[in-house]
Amino acid sequence: MYDIIVIGAGPCGCIAARTLSKNGLKVLLLEKCKLPRYKSCSGILIEKSMRFIEQQFGCSVPHSVTCTPVYNRGMIFTDDVGREYRFASRGLNIWRDKFDYWLLSLAKKVGTEVKDESRVTSIRGTGEVIEVTVNGNIEKARYVIDCAGAVGIGKKAQRNVITYQTYNQGTIDLDPHYFYAYLQPELSGYDAWFNVKDDLLVFGVASTNSKDITKYYGNFIAYMKEKHGLSISEESRTDKWLIRNIEPPFEIDYGENGFLKAGESAGFLNPMGEGISCGMESGYYAALAIISDFNNRQSVTENYKRNISELKNYMQRQWQLVGRMSKKFSFMYQ
Repeated sequence: MYDIIVIGAGPCGCIAARTLSKNGLKVLLLEKCKLPRYKSCSGILIEKSMRFIEQQFGCSVPHSVTCTPVYNRGMIFTDDVGREYRFASRGLNIWRDKFDYWLLSLAKKVGTEVKDESRVTSIRGTGEVIEVTVNGNIEKARYVIDCAGAVGIGKKAQRNVITYQTYNQGTIDLDPHYFYAYLQPELSGYDAWFNVKDDLLVFGVASTNSKDITKYYGNFIAYMKEKHGLSISEESRTDKWLIRNIEPPFEIDYGENGFLKAGESAGFLNPMGEGISCGMESGYYAALAIISDFNNRQSVTENYKRNISELKNYMQRQWQLVGRMSKKFSFMYQ
């Protein structure tokens, strides 16, 4: 019997588990993959995330989880008609598997019990106890926090965004210290992006329709060759994954009756698939809500909603900014 079961060992789940364990609660953290898990992600820590880590841990992100160029200088957006918008800010270039495992180690240090290769198939509430079916066995807790990402636990089928990303050896005439996002409709059904990690050129495209991915990727590579002198000598790796499709009115599924949701599972995601910052913050606030009034589930849910309202507003402002740059996303502020 645990006080809390946290599902998903990404930044959201690790922060939630660490915060709860540090406050003396008995926590089980479940991860469906084998740890350390490989996570496909653009892997940029924005300044907001760096400040959060410094505030929570009293230290900076260790150099061992970063890749070159270590320091990111911001984002450059290209809108529907090719105009550039430069947003300068400090950031860190990281490998997600190393970063997530570092966060996991911090949770384990304060007493979090971790079980990997543990797939959750159902969650059922029975009074004050919640039963979680894991690999056919039952684990019990007073609270559960779903930090399992875009798909989440026990959700109905929903419209997600499919992403496709490649790592390549080659050359290009762009500053590797920036993350580049392209909003032209011919390049993607959602967005396309480019950044550099350990001298590998990373290209990605996203769409809500998987059948269009190959077409969009081909268009994007041709565009980069024409505009920025791209030359690829070898493709090293390809990735595919899902992200949450965000739409107005930016509804958040907070959960209820002892079952809370955080990160993408709840509906938090910033533009261009940046989920680390809102994942960490929502996981933290879910944990704080439980700590604040452990024996009153209704109060916990209300506290969570209240504490996370500014994070929701921040996410909405970010999407509205993109909507003003691109007709593709103009519905975000209508």
